[in-house]
Amino acid sequence: MLLLLALLVLKPLVTALCLGSGASGGLLTPTPATGAALGGFLGIAWSHLWPGTPVGVYALLGAAALLGAGMQAPPTALVLVLELTHSGFAIMVPLVIATSLATAVARRVDGYSIYSGRLAARPGAAGPRAR
Repeated sequence: MLLLLALLVLKPLVTALCLGSGASGGLLTPTPATGAALGGFLGIAWSHLWPGTPVGVYALLGAAALLGAGMQAPPTALVLVLELTHSGFAIMVPLVIATSLATAVARRVDGYSIYSGRLAARPGAAGPRAR
């Protein structure tokens, strides 16, 4: 549980430092990795209250939800997570629900994706709110 908590805190921090320094680095891979760490952490916490569900299910749900919210593209996130893991077809309904809810919340809170957010940060670039 402590390892997942450390990954949950350190992965976004290292990604932000890497991107802020100008070093080459992507945004696609850290997003589901952070989501999986969050889902795994919450899954372990939940399994203490309701034992029986594998923690990997929560990690998969977290990865899909955070990727869908970060990309603002829930169907694409679902396909990516299913293709990358070659599993999760048995929990497709919870995956769709978690990804859709996370995307709706992200759109309500901010409206930027991991790609359009970087465009809006550049001088003279128009983001979703400039339309």
